[in-house]
Formats: sequence, C-alpha cells, structure tokens
Amino acid sequence: MIKTKPCLRFAYVCDNMDTMIKELLAYQEKDKERLALVLSVENGRVKREMDTANRAIEDAKQNLLALENDARSLTSAFESVGKNLRELFERVEQYNKTASSNKSEDEIQSAASYVSALLQKVTGYENQLDDISKRIAAKAAAFEDAKTAVIRAQKNIAALTPQYQSQLKEIQPKVSVLEAELKKLEAGINKDLLERYKKRRVSDKSGKVIDIAVAVVGERCGGCYHEMPTLLVHKIKTNGYIICENCGKIIY
Repeated sequence: MIKTKPCLRFAYVCDNMDTMIKELLAYQEKDKERLALVLSVENGRVKREMDTANRAIEDAKQNLLALENDARSLTSAFESVGKNLRELFERVEQYNKTASSNKSEDEIQSAASYVSALLQKVTGYENQLDDISKRIAAKAAAFEDAKTAVIRAQKNIAALTPQYQSQLKEIQPKVSVLEAELKKLEAGINKDLLERYKKRRVSDKSGKVIDIAVAVVGERCGGCYHEMPTLLVHKIKTNGYIICENCGKIIY
C-alpha cells in the first residue's frame, strides 16, 4: 500500500496534465483557425497595398518636412548673400564717384583697383545667388512631387478601403463564432497555461499561423528544435509541460 499510493497519485497528476494539454491543444486549433481568417485579410493584397500607400504618405510627409527646412535655410542664405551683394554695389558706386572726382592720378588708380576687386566679389556673390536659386527651384519641384505622392497615396487608400472593409465584414461571422468557442474553451484551461499561451502568441512577430504549444521531439523542443537537458525532459513528464528557454513556446 505504501508503494501503491504514490503511483496512483502520480498517475492522477499525469492524467490531469494530459487533460490540461488536450484542452490547450483544442484551444490552439480554434485559435489558429481564427488567426488564419484574420491574416487572410490582414496579409492579403488589398491590405498590403494600403500599408504600402500609408508608408508612402509617411515617407512623403517626412520628405516634405525636410524640404521645408532646406528651403528655409536656402532662403536665409539667399537673403544674406543678396544683402552682401547690395552693400558691395553701394561701395562700388561710392568708389566710382571717387575715381571720377578731381583726385591725383595715384588716388584715381588706387580707387579703380579697389573697385575692380569689389566687382570680382560681386561676381562671386552673383554666382552664389544663381546656385542658391537653382537649389531652391529644385527643392520647390521636389516639394511638389512629394505633395503629389501624398495625394496619390491618399486616393489609393480611399479606393482600397471599401474592399478591405468588405473583406473584414465577410470573415467577421466566422471569426465571431470562433471567438465564442474560444471563450468557452478558456474555462477549462489552466489560467497560468492560457496566459503563457496568449503572451507568446501576442509577442510573436512572424505574421504566420504557428503553434505555440508543441510536442517534445526526442530531447528537443518541437518548435525551435533546441536541445534540452534530460532533467527538463523528465520535468515535462512530471508537470505536463515546460516553457522552452530558447523560443518561449509551451512544450508538452
């Protein structure tokens, strides 16, 4: 009797664990069916095109902001160079008057040389203004292109939205039925196990319908095939399941 009771107690625990895993696996199958329906729309052509259009809008908006900042900087530079150019013209005019006044030959020659040097600076400033003007024009053209891209993407989204909503409406009855069935199944699943399952499902970024609860294969996780210590394999037999240290899936 002393030996029999522990064996019966262990068998009872194992039966409970088997039932718990079976309930979780039933839940997983329904959940995968629900997720497959949702992903058929969310990963479908229409939604992909909408996502592409939304990304195009965000990219264009960022581009518009950058172009606005560049245009402001170029405009400021244009005004600064223009101011310097006007000042040079005033100085050139002033020295031209000096050169035409009743001055000595040396003074006139000195004034003429200075005016010549100023005119060279004028040419440099004029070249800078021309370059800045071209860059401003290029930014303005790019700005218009970016605005056109936003408008085009917005029209594309507006055209695709009814199709996307129609697809969602089409699968909603089936999704609602599955969600109701999942709610019923939740009542029979260990809360900690269900919480672990949902946490792993939410954290998965693959965008695919995958198993969260997987069977042990030899001494490896049935999900990522990471080799486990023998002690953990034995723990599965005792506890009914463990959490994979490598991929976070529930191993039973």
